[in-house]
Amino acid sequence: MATKTRWTKAVLCAGGLLLSALLSGCGDSSSDIKTEDGKLPFGGRMINFQSTYAYFPSDFAVSIVRDTMPQDEACRKLSMYTKSKLPGLPVLPHSEEHYTLVLSLDSVMVGDDVTLDPTDRGPTVDMRYGVLARYPVGKNTNPPEVWPAAGVLRVAEVQQYKRIRGEFKLTFPGGERIDESFDINACP
Repeated sequence: MATKTRWTKAVLCAGGLLLSALLSGCGDSSSDIKTEDGKLPFGGRMINFQSTYAYFPSDFAVSIVRDTMPQDEACRKLSMYTKSKLPGLPVLPHSEEHYTLVLSLDSVMVGDDVTLDPTDRGPTVDMRYGVLARYPVGKNTNPPEVWPAAGVLRVAEVQQYKRIRGEFKLTFPGGERIDESFDINACP
């Protein structure tokens, strides 16, 4: 009888834990950007990046982009728009509302920790910034919502126009954060 009672308590406890986890929002943790208290960032938004690409506007500059649009669509559009110099690059227009995180460096130096500070984008030859923005359907400029990023970006390896590898640790004005490593081959 004692074994049956322990088993019943274990099942009830496990069920209670499961219910508690579901009610507390543990299932919301799939957003790529986190908050300290485990809630969805930016007023309850689920942001799941589906694509990562690198845009190389010159021999010394790079933009690392994370977007909620699918990877195959991002590469197709990047290839198409890079040839036409679309205003707003490296952000690409999409057929749905989308969120884009852009980390841009005008002077890429392997091994350095690059500080991203919304109040200091650096001098003209060494500008850098990080920003997350929400873009409406079909738009890649003038986003209605923008969240500047502060933090550190490290480039561990770069082959200009071909590949870039590294990591970043960013925070946003409301305390939201994202820490990721990246290894990006140029889109075919």
